[in-house]
Amino acid sequence: MLGKIINVIVALLVVLLFLGMMGVSVIGTGWDTVEELPQTPEDQSNIERIGVSVFTKYVVPFEIMAIVLLSALIGAFYMGRGADSK
Repeated sequence: MLGKIINVIVALLVVLLFLGMMGVSVIGTGWDTVEELPQTPEDQSNIERIGVSVFTKYVVPFEIMAIVLLSALIGAFYMGRGADSK
């Protein structure tokens, strides 16, 4: 019984830490609109400029999303594994 309570407390701490990180990244990020992106006449798609922005100005939100997607992928593998393989 004590082990189950400890697991719940640890899970709640992880969830609160995750929500705190997401809140800080959402509040602390300046969200540019399409009109505010740098424009270059020779490259209308702005792929290079968007890439530079993602890996310089928005590196923290990018890394947080990488962690979120990785945890979702691990969770999907765990859930897809099924009860028979335990």
